[in-house]
Amino acid sequence: MDRRLLFPVIAITAWAQQQPAQPAAEALRDRVRQYYQLMVEKKYRQAEAMVAEESKDDYYAGQKPEIKAFEITMLDLQTETTAKVTIRIKVLVLMPGAGAQIFDVPSATYWKLENGAWNWYIPAETKGLTPFGKMQPNSAAGTGTGMDMKGAAPGGIDNPDIGALINQIKLDQTSVSLSAQEPSRTVTITNGLPGPLDVSLDPHSLTSKLFQVELTPSHLEAGAKGVITIRRRPEPRLSGDAKPQPAGKQKDVIIVTTEPLHRTFNIQVESN
Repeated sequence: MDRRLLFPVIAITAWAQQQPAQPAAEALRDRVRQYYQLMVEKKYRQAEAMVAEESKDDYYAGQKPEIKAFEITMLDLQTETTAKVTIRIKVLVLMPGAGAQIFDVPSATYWKLENGAWNWYIPAETKGLTPFGKMQPNSAAGTGTGMDMKGAAPGGIDNPDIGALINQIKLDQTSVSLSAQEPSRTVTITNGLPGPLDVSLDPHSLTSKLFQVELTPSHLEAGAKGVITIRRRPEPRLSGDAKPQPAGKQKDVIIVTTEPLHRTFNIQVESN
């Protein structure tokens, strides 16, 4: 065999082995786009065809938010048949005393492959999750259909103190300075809520020319902490004896969003 042909064959084989996930991701993206476009158009009956059988009751019973626009921000193929898709939606919310307000809200949605098509569903482990904790059947009510959540958060479920609730999500600092001597810094986020919290970073911060940023973990149970690690990008190396010229202080920002209460934080990053 001509050895000159060996490496191209190996390269093509390696490339082909990496491709099977791509059609699945594109099919998923198209399906999510179709589903949420129907939501925008309030065509809920048509969207029902894209709901997994196990979650149809949840779909029927759930309140449909008034979505004005949406954007798919991340696809995560967790297994061959399940996926988590993060979307950012513009949703109209009626606020007491303030009227209708539009909020830009990131949201995690879940999808599973059934009969060759991706369908929206709610995993059992995510049902009943609220900022107040996980809703549990009220056995004292006798019916098993009530929810006993009084006292779980400031003001209780009947009259929650949203301001006090939001303030239980905290960062230990909102500005960091990076340098050649101290190229890495960390920021700790604490979930003081009695329920779980999802944390995300804005897409811009993930491509910043000043730093690299990593969030671990992105899902925080009640009382848990996460760490945002920020690392200074090395200065570009020049050929020969030339030395890079100091660029002076440069600044950028990391926007941290927490759900379900949609509290955002700005972390100011300065690089010397």
